[in-house]
Amino acid sequence: MSQTPYRIRLRVGIALAFLLTTVPLIAVMLSYLFHENSRSALEVASQSIARTTQTVTNDLNGLVSPVARVAEAMAGFGRIDRNGLRRIESLRYFSDALATLPQLASLYVGFAGDGAFFQMARLAPDGGRFGPAIPPPGSALALRMQDSSSGSFADSYFYLRSWGQVTGVERTEATEDPRTAPWYVAAQTVGTAVMSDAFVLPATRRPVVTVSYRMATDDGVPIGTIGADVSLDRLAARLDALRIGPSGAVFVIDGNGRVICHNRADLLVGGDGTTAALHTTATFPDPVLAEAVERRNGGAGDRFIAPLGPMGHDYIVEFATLADGIGGGWTVGVAVEVDEFVGSLRRATYRIVVIGAGLLAVSILLLLWLSHRLTRPMQDIVSETKRIRHFDLTGRFAVRTRVQEVAELAGAVEAMKGGLRRFGAYVPKALVRDIIVTGDGGELGGETRPLSILFSDIAGFTATSEAMPPQQVLDRLTTYFERMTACIHGHGGTVDKFIGDAIMAFWNAPRPDPDHAEHACLAALGCLSVNRAINDACLAAGMPPMPTRFGLHLGEVVVGNVGSSDRMQYTALGSHVNLASRIEGLNKVYGTSILVTGAVEQAVRGRFLFRPVDLAVPSGLSAPIELFELVGALDPHSAFARPPETHDLCRQWHVAVSLYRGRRWSAALELLQPLAGEPEVAALARLYIARCERLIADPPGDGWDPAEHFKSK
Repeated sequence: MSQTPYRIRLRVGIALAFLLTTVPLIAVMLSYLFHENSRSALEVASQSIARTTQTVTNDLNGLVSPVARVAEAMAGFGRIDRNGLRRIESLRYFSDALATLPQLASLYVGFAGDGAFFQMARLAPDGGRFGPAIPPPGSALALRMQDSSSGSFADSYFYLRSWGQVTGVERTEATEDPRTAPWYVAAQTVGTAVMSDAFVLPATRRPVVTVSYRMATDDGVPIGTIGADVSLDRLAARLDALRIGPSGAVFVIDGNGRVICHNRADLLVGGDGTTAALHTTATFPDPVLAEAVERRNGGAGDRFIAPLGPMGHDYIVEFATLADGIGGGWTVGVAVEVDEFVGSLRRATYRIVVIGAGLLAVSILLLLWLSHRLTRPMQDIVSETKRIRHFDLTGRFAVRTRVQEVAELAGAVEAMKGGLRRFGAYVPKALVRDIIVTGDGGELGGETRPLSILFSDIAGFTATSEAMPPQQVLDRLTTYFERMTACIHGHGGTVDKFIGDAIMAFWNAPRPDPDHAEHACLAALGCLSVNRAINDACLAAGMPPMPTRFGLHLGEVVVGNVGSSDRMQYTALGSHVNLASRIEGLNKVYGTSILVTGAVEQAVRGRFLFRPVDLAVPSGLSAPIELFELVGALDPHSAFARPPETHDLCRQWHVAVSLYRGRRWSAALELLQPLAGEPEVAALARLYIARCERLIADPPGDGWDPAEHFKSK
């Protein structure tokens, strides 16, 4: 009586299970398909935006760099012939530069001695004032000469159709001293090209920047300054070509919050009719730009998706601040409507939903029929899994069925039994799954294989645990080990054993891992991050922290099963394992957190940020090895990327260590002393400072060995 209802409940249960999983599964799959495709499209969008930002940066350099070279060349000419640029025939070079460089709006020179000023400017094609009056019709260029060539110090304006074709002349009293102008003063303080903030050029009412270059003798005596106004309209045209979609926007903002370039050049200049000025971001006529900057200033970050503009459409917005140099302090912004990338995907998803609803109705009927066919063999499988749950692994298991999936499930159950039978002697049990995947048997023995080996140890754990009850110590260690091992497993590592409060782990076994060194480095950085979170929680709870040091090494070891036939352990053995343990212990000598060997650094070079620590001969070794501190990942999108200040600090440290090893201890000491105030390298800097002072006081002979020899473990 009880058998039939049981079979009926199982069949109905299987049918309901299929129904209850299939409907949500299809919904999840459709949602996943849309979101994954959207994510892919947005990733493509992000890459496209990033390329656009880089292109704008390159275009800006291409716009300004040739002008800077012209200014430098003119300064070189003036240095060779101090009065050369005062001669009218020399100003022909200014005209040629304007003809060659379409972005060049004006080129001029101011002299230090008498304040003379010579300028060649491109006139606006639609007219406009230049000098005391409006230039005559047909004028394309204006030559301004402020000097005493006419007998008195005067300001003369020559309007030209082209070089040598004069259309008009004006003279007026000289009232300006170029030596007090910002472009002149800024260039006199440096020996390279200097770029001004953007401003509106009165002659053309268009935005420009000024590039100026100091002109001086070889002895440093000022001769004057070369200046050049660069039109930003050429960049605006390029931004319009880079714009993505009809509603997209590409723009450049300076450090004062002004829009100095936009894909719509006609929006750049505002004013009251008599004066012209650049818009601020808040007053710019394009609402997409104004709202995007407002959201960024409000904390949205440099990359976000938000509704913008009068229609409230979603936009992908990305900002990138240019590095110091040409355009230093400027920010490139790109805004693209999301529908430019995902609109077609949304429409395709709607069509798939309609088709999927019809297919779902058919699949429900098929599932009801299959549930009946699956009932009997599934009961046998359930019974067998109960035996396996109790580790009853005797006998063989087989099911007769014409359903392929059920036959595969039965075969998987039998394979699981065989795997557990072969690997049941392994401890810890978590390793069994990985060992089954490799296909290895349960015999004693091993193989030689390169491994990345990690040792960790809690600093001062014994001292801080002496006053605690044993159960509290156990609870703290349990929580600590769970979080640390989860991080190691998450990066493909195998936890070999726990040695008191220490952890030994390795990569590339039992499953091969061609990138084991990279995964080990990521795990070490992840464990350090987890450890910091643990320490913060301990301090918040009034408990002593558990600061952890890590040692990482790469080398050929023997990995496999050791022990006896009824009690085995999967572990790694060899001198490189011992060396990894020694490396971990050296952290307390150098005040570092993650210490790695040169073998690890070489294996992942170009992917991680390292700081050279020392040449050392650990206890038990005869030859020195290179030691590095693992600082972070070089991928800027990685969770372990470090800020530019850390990169600069590492570069300074590289130079200091190179000077130290090159026997230039005084120079190294000068670099190391400021670093002693940097918390990140303070302990290591003080160690090297002491070494340098000792070596300076008592210089060694020519056979000096920079390696440190350690006698104890």
